[in-house]
Amino acid sequence: MLFQQICDKFENDKFKQAFKSLTLDDLPLAVCCHHSGDIDKDSIEIAILSSAESENIIQLKTGVFFREVLAGCACSDNLSQAISYENGYCELHIKFDKDADKLEIAL
Repeated sequence: MLFQQICDKFENDKFKQAFKSLTLDDLPLAVCCHHSGDIDKDSIEIAILSSAESENIIQLKTGVFFREVLAGCACSDNLSQAISYENGYCELHIKFDKDADKLEIAL
């Protein structure tokens, strides 16, 4: 029951929109990249994998899907060949401190 309540609170458009409004500097996703470390911010999607709540803390384990931008060379006049993408995934632990109104994000 608790898990469903947390999902109802946070697995909605407002939470996803707030998460996507964070800058890439706020998210440790580059550690999960296998190539360039450049992430297409518009490609970020989040899924809540698990949650726990106490009186003061809400903890979420999230799966984050994204595209890593791979820069290449354009060996022809077709510039669309110069950039390609690779799908990426990272699990992040998000901790909300209700009292301090503080958000922590870690791998």
